[in-house]
Amino acid sequence: MKNTTEHYGCLTKVENLWCLEKLGIPNTCLLESFDIFPGYYSKVPDETKPRYIYIVAGEKYTLEQVTRITKEVKQVYPYPFDAAITELTMRCTTCNAVRITGISDYAHIKQLQETYRDKGLVLKKKVRDIENEEAVIKIRKFYNLIDVSEDIFMDAKNPDIGFFTTSADLPWDLFAKNITLLRNNWSGHSFDAAKSFIYQHAEITDMIRIYSKGITPEFLQQMKDKYCSLTGLK
Repeated sequence: MKNTTEHYGCLTKVENLWCLEKLGIPNTCLLESFDIFPGYYSKVPDETKPRYIYIVAGEKYTLEQVTRITKEVKQVYPYPFDAAITELTMRCTTCNAVRITGISDYAHIKQLQETYRDKGLVLKKKVRDIENEEAVIKIRKFYNLIDVSEDIFMDAKNPDIGFFTTSADLPWDLFAKNITLLRNNWSGHSFDAAKSFIYQHAEITDMIRIYSKGITPEFLQQMKDKYCSLTGLK
């Protein structure tokens, strides 16, 4: 049986965001992303349910604070959802937010935002319209991973997601440059990539998250080998 372990860590990626204020509390900052895996899909897949919703906070919050507030919200909110504390950086400003996934209907969003407010989350006021603007997004989350080897991991919940380890935590601009280099020299299936790390063995393990349909451990090992040969990183 394959070894499956839970880790806490972080995922960093770039998404384009849109205002969703009309479906939430008026004069608050509520954002949506359609870009699930922007490096893989050439267009937004057609769906009518929300993808990623960001309830932007008006104050700085810790993981503990957001986790406790979310626990209280789930005790009274009638619909299932998943939440993760997030940092959004755009227009040279960084804000905390709660990233929401798993909502089945846009009509449920306002009630969820109201419940977070009622349980103590201070909501950020809307400043101006945000339409298709790029943001660097850092998501603190728990991973459920299948340990294939010391270098290769598969996501236990999504078979199209995998990870390979890397020796360096690069700034986003350099990371993006390396991924472009990899993509331009890669003859396999298309893919989306993001920065990632997990805590394990009392240390940080830096990884690159890969999304591609039909991904396999062999695919990930080949990609890691190519990445290392192109960048000089291990």
